[in-house]
This record gives sequence, structure tokens and C-alpha cells, in this order.
Amino acid sequence: MADEIALLDRDRIATAGGFWRVTVFRETESTNDIVLRAAEGGEPEGFAVFAESQTRGRGQFGRRWDSSPGRGLWFSFLLRPRWPIAQLAQMTPLIAVAAARALAAHTNLAVRIKPPNDIHCSGRKLAGILSEARTGREAFVAVGIGINVNHSTRDFPLELQASATSLAIETGRSWEREAVATAMLSEVARVYDPGGAPGAEIREAYAALSHAPVCDNFPP
Repeated sequence: MADEIALLDRDRIATAGGFWRVTVFRETESTNDIVLRAAEGGEPEGFAVFAESQTRGRGQFGRRWDSSPGRGLWFSFLLRPRWPIAQLAQMTPLIAVAAARALAAHTNLAVRIKPPNDIHCSGRKLAGILSEARTGREAFVAVGIGINVNHSTRDFPLELQASATSLAIETGRSWEREAVATAMLSEVARVYDPGGAPGAEIREAYAALSHAPVCDNFPP
């Protein structure tokens, strides 16, 4: 079945923000693992990996992420922020703001952030974020994102059908995945500053989108 799926068009996605170098796999174990290995080998930031399916996709706390082939967007990218190490935990909520803004603008859906790393719509999970930081001589962060795009309810495992949703379920129509990916990466490139951690505007956006109080440090 996987061989019948048309691969995402990497050239179209790579136009997002002029920042990204995109690779697309038909199947891999985990896009985050690919990015982590590339980072350890010296790959510059902006490296992005998409997979049509993952055999070992994971979310927070190592939970399994279901990656239905051809239905969603499963991707990771490399950032090398020159932030104080103590501020690297702010990457997940920064990306959550970017994801929520991009999805809302592209689809006109009312999406929310469920702290610290999920995007919800209609009270159900639409997308998830996993940031894995490594520190040392030069810190880097592998950011993984999973977005349920063209799933029907029956495409989710039975145990997730009551708690998961997709863009297609919420809007009653299918979506071009490259366009969703481009919207997402463009917004990340817009809000991310390698030279400085998120400022007040992003903190206030996170608070508004998650109904959390505004604070100097995002939730870890």
C-alpha cells in the first residue's frame, strides 16, 4: 500500500521562508532520529525531514505516534539557537504558537494550544510537537511535528477515535498537504530567532492560545 502513495513534493515545501532544505522519505523509523543524527554530524540548521509513514514515530514521554501513510504530515527539522541553555525549553511553546497560527490562518479553524505541546480543535488533538535538545559545545534542537490532515475517523486506531481529529474531519474537505506544510514552515521561519529566545509578543500569544497566564518563562 505504501508504494501507491504519491510522495510529498519536496521542492514546493522547500520554498517556505527560504530557510529550509527538505528531504522526503517514503518510510522511516523516526524523522526526529534522522535529524538528531544529522545534527551530530554537523548539519546546519534548516534541515527538514518528512516521511510518508514512520514505524517508530513518538510523542512526548516516548508515547507512540500513529503515522498513517499518506494521511498526515510527519516531519522534523533542525534548529541551532544561540540561546542560553536554560531557555532551550522555550522551543516547544514557541513552535506551538507558530503551529497554531499557521493552521488557523490556513484553514480558518479555531485551534488551541493544550500545554505544553499539543494543538487541539473542538477539544480533540489535531497536532503534536516533540522537541529534543542536545547541549554541549554547540546546542541544537530537533523539532518533530505530526499533523492529522486528511484522516477520517476510521483512519485512527480505535483507542484514539474519540480523542483525535484532523483538518478534513473539522472542515469536511481534504487539504493539499504541501500547502499545509509550507504554511507551517513559513511561520516557524518567521517567528524563530536564532539569536534570541521568544519575547513578550510570543509569550502573550501562547497565553492567549492556551488560556495560560503570561509569564517570563514558558512551561517546560
